[in-house]
Amino acid sequence: MPRKIAVLGAALLGIVLLGVILISADQTQAVVLGIGGGALIAAIALSVTLNYQGSGVVNFSAGAMAMYGGYIYYGLRTNGQLFLPPIPNPLSLIEGLAHLFGASGFSLPKIPVFIQLASSSGGHEAYGTIIKGAAMPIWEALIIALAECALMGLLFHLLIFRPLRKAPVLARVVASVGLFIILQAIVVLRYTSSAQAVGPILPQHPVALPRGIRLPSDQILLVGIVIVVTAVLWAVFKYTRFGLATRAASENEKGALVLGYSPDFLAGVNWVASTVLAGLFGILVAPINQSIDPYTITLLIVPALAAALLARFRSFWITMFAGLGLGMMSAWIQLISNKSWFPKAQGSALPGLTDTIPFILIILVLVFRGKSLPTRGAIETIKLPFAPRTKRVLPASLGLAAATFVLLFIVTPGWRLAIVNSLVGAVICLSLVVLTGYVGQISLMQMALAGISGFTLSKIADAYHIPFPIGPLLGACVAVGVGLLAGFPALRVRGVNLAVVTFAAAVTIQDLIFGNPAWSGFKGASVAPPQIFGLNFGPNEPWTKFFSGGQGLLPNPWFGVFCLIVVLLLIWGVVNIRRSRVGRQMLAVRSNERAAAAAGVSVSKTKILAFGVAAFIAGIGGALSGYRFGSVSSQYFGAVPSMLFLAFAYLGGISSVSGAVVGGLIVSGGISSIVLTSWLHVSDQYTLLLAGIGLITMAIFNPQGVAGAFRTAYESFRGNRTESLAHLPLEMSESKS
Repeated sequence: MPRKIAVLGAALLGIVLLGVILISADQTQAVVLGIGGGALIAAIALSVTLNYQGSGVVNFSAGAMAMYGGYIYYGLRTNGQLFLPPIPNPLSLIEGLAHLFGASGFSLPKIPVFIQLASSSGGHEAYGTIIKGAAMPIWEALIIALAECALMGLLFHLLIFRPLRKAPVLARVVASVGLFIILQAIVVLRYTSSAQAVGPILPQHPVALPRGIRLPSDQILLVGIVIVVTAVLWAVFKYTRFGLATRAASENEKGALVLGYSPDFLAGVNWVASTVLAGLFGILVAPINQSIDPYTITLLIVPALAAALLARFRSFWITMFAGLGLGMMSAWIQLISNKSWFPKAQGSALPGLTDTIPFILIILVLVFRGKSLPTRGAIETIKLPFAPRTKRVLPASLGLAAATFVLLFIVTPGWRLAIVNSLVGAVICLSLVVLTGYVGQISLMQMALAGISGFTLSKIADAYHIPFPIGPLLGACVAVGVGLLAGFPALRVRGVNLAVVTFAAAVTIQDLIFGNPAWSGFKGASVAPPQIFGLNFGPNEPWTKFFSGGQGLLPNPWFGVFCLIVVLLLIWGVVNIRRSRVGRQMLAVRSNERAAAAAGVSVSKTKILAFGVAAFIAGIGGALSGYRFGSVSSQYFGAVPSMLFLAFAYLGGISSVSGAVVGGLIVSGGISSIVLTSWLHVSDQYTLLLAGIGLITMAIFNPQGVAGAFRTAYESFRGNRTESLAHLPLEMSESKS
């Protein structure tokens, strides 16, 4: 009954709000103009629902697939070129080794970048600029682009998600995150991050509607296409044998197998269809926006996930109407943000409210319907990566710390900066070890929490002159408060639903808080260097007065020593958590919440504690990051960086402290980056692409991560060696006899 009352109240509130909006003609015009963006949100949400129905995967890369399809069409239409993924040339490793040994003129053939399918026609001159004609007709470019999207969908299924069909939710989430990173990295490498102008596809003449409203015809056609697609999907899943089989497999894969249906085949077909659907609307919407870039369409996955959650990943009609409604609501908020009464921040309209709506909708859906959200019945599920009890921590950490200390004073400035970046990255990865590795809670907002701490540190140091070390501790405490708020939904939901919540929260924090000039300024907020007892040890402070020698003044190696001490303290803290009774309770909750509760473990307290500890560690990382750059900015913290750090932590080994250390080594700008650029001559632009590829590879073949692989190899070596030594006396006695 309370749920029915809540749904009725929400519907009534929506009707009242719609009536208020429609009173004013200009507000009605704004709402109607938002229907084009709503159509794209609805299409991405339909793609997500189709993915989940067919394969049980909540695809965080659906927006990236739409963006990628738009770029495929753009390249064909504009230049007649089909761009190829910029996979690093394996021969470049040979070149790098040759250059390392002095053969600087040695070079090998490069992998092609584009396939030229057509040539641009002769153009005309206007205002001193040659304007070239389109290289390929619209329909030809559209068909080729959709054909490539279909091939991509099939490859995504065969190479990535079919091997993960029996994997835990975490592995499938990180695989879709890896796909998100790969698609975005490919586009940035091929076309840069700048927006590209896209010519029209659908007719754009204005259409007169009642009350003097005028709407471009392409938006009307786009909504019509969305409605037709929704109707087709509904009919297919309700009346056809294929649709009924897919629904049966989504409920119970065992039952589908008994009836003679292959879940793999059904998932493959749905992956192809969902990728084509996302790519089609990415192509059609780009001309409406008049440009395309790697970020705008990609981050529409957040409202799309909200629409799909509202429909419980089942109803195509509810998904479509929710997507259209979110787009129209965003357009209305953009209109009223220009009103004098709208909340302001330093004279400008308060940013980020349009991104807050999907987050609020997601929270409401999970609060009122969290227990009834669907779960897919898989045949078999593989457990999460093993969380080992770390041994010999003190000698190993002290030995590594001593080597790092020496290197900080003898290496070049570039290497010194890379060491500092790796130390800061290891801190963020440690927060994910506690939350995801020990408790199994998937978080895509750790960098947003780090940003909360960094911006808080900047504000309290500037406004209240709070000294070090109180400032970073207070910043971390504020991050804990936000982390605890984000942890409350985990009391009702877990797994992929929690990943949706934290990702939406990261986007909201990024736009609503970090984008607020009152917090971040227009170019970021400065952070004063750390100082204690009159001694400045910020990264930009000269260090020759402390230590003579070295190969440069900046960055200050004493700041690196400070970061090293912080990392050591946090490592010992996390190790002690793993060894303690609290750590055992965390692992019990990760393994089976019902069994843990039956054994007397407070599941809710354990989850909240994990969110608080992880947020504190991430907050310390945010403070270190602010000190490292001397400022904090919204570009470094937010949703996409949070995805990247989940990738780095999973690659290193998300269930162990040693995995966090390895994750720090491979972060962007870390030690692995300078090894690739300096020794192997692989551009650091490939860091994100390699991270995405490595993330998917680890999710499929080695969920334990790099650290887990080394640990397994070492234990296998020790076991073989022990066995050999055990047989040695027997062999010697036999030889003597």
